[in-house]
Amino acid sequence: MRNCLKVVVTGDVDAGKSTLIGRFLYESGSICDGVIGNIEESCLRNGRDFEFAYLLDSFEEERENQLTIDTTQVFCRDKKGREWLFIDVPGHKELIKNMLVGSSYADIAVLVVDARESLKEQAKRHIQVLKFLEVGQFIVVINKMDSVCYNKEAFMNEKAKICAFFDKLNIKPRYCIPASAKEGGNFIKNSQKMNWYKGETLIEALSISCRRNRGSNFRLPVQDVYRFGSQNIIVGMVISGKIRAGEKVTIFPFGKESKVKQIKVFNKHARSAGFPDNIGLILDGNIGLKRGIILCKPKLPNSGTVILAKIFCVKALKRNESLKFKSLSQAAPAQIVRIVTIWDSVDLGVKPQADSLQELDLAEIELNTRDPVVTEKFQGINSLGRFVLEDKDKEICAAGIIL
Repeated sequence: MRNCLKVVVTGDVDAGKSTLIGRFLYESGSICDGVIGNIEESCLRNGRDFEFAYLLDSFEEERENQLTIDTTQVFCRDKKGREWLFIDVPGHKELIKNMLVGSSYADIAVLVVDARESLKEQAKRHIQVLKFLEVGQFIVVINKMDSVCYNKEAFMNEKAKICAFFDKLNIKPRYCIPASAKEGGNFIKNSQKMNWYKGETLIEALSISCRRNRGSNFRLPVQDVYRFGSQNIIVGMVISGKIRAGEKVTIFPFGKESKVKQIKVFNKHARSAGFPDNIGLILDGNIGLKRGIILCKPKLPNSGTVILAKIFCVKALKRNESLKFKSLSQAAPAQIVRIVTIWDSVDLGVKPQADSLQELDLAEIELNTRDPVVTEKFQGINSLGRFVLEDKDKEICAAGIIL
């Protein structure tokens, strides 16, 4: 999935997120033979009409209750070889942790809005979370245009309301597309029922949308180390920059240098590799090689135990509570030692100072880790500028961005 664009699809409950992805998969030719038949059989068994949303529902409970209960990821490749990873996240407030995790590595967001209804609290909260996570590119799809008879005025009124909300957050959606996930239209081809719309289809908007700048500095978080004979092969995905055989890299958090002897891509020798290649490296010497180390060049990141960050809480947290800091392949015991500012996640109003954080709070904090970790100011997706915190039960309780 070298050129795969990661797309988080979000919005209010019943806006048609799963149906939209299912329709896109179907029209782009990404559905395997027999899948539609299996879904039709399942619908018949449950006494329901066929729904494209069922292509996304991974759990039997979802089909029976008609509710997305977990984050679903679906890979899509069209006939031109363009690739997307759609991340369907739940809309219910009680499942915002799943939404947060699913959104944490997205390149772009598709906000799905019901043409008959204005944005509700859940969609507004999702937009706040995505802005907080620095997912700055939005495509708005005003769905269920069939329910308003494909009326242009209804679309323009809804578009104006949505843009007014985005303006308050200093965000400008890249596209606003009228569509009908149920009946089809403006996904792969322009809809004849909405011939008043002269803009891009969804597939065109996704194809035009650019990735974030991943930067020129080489970064490789090590996922694992395999031993073959006398050699250790470091494996991981390059998250930015390039590397060539013979170049020197710095191994963090140790701060020591080593030369790259060999590069393997798909088990074959390569002279160089870069984002987003999954590679194996053989270094000159065995310098504390293990999961969690970070290989870098030429500009080096920070390494230490004191972190200033913004976090979004999905569970209540207390100052000095025992937590685990996790960033890419890194993990270290940690504590929040200072809570600087707390904001409400819906209206972004500043809340009274406290020694604890409530579920769905946004906060600026100072975090201390027991062991040195490698961090950078947030620069892009899958960077060293993003992390999550886990509690003693190994449950994600917050996601954060390095300041």
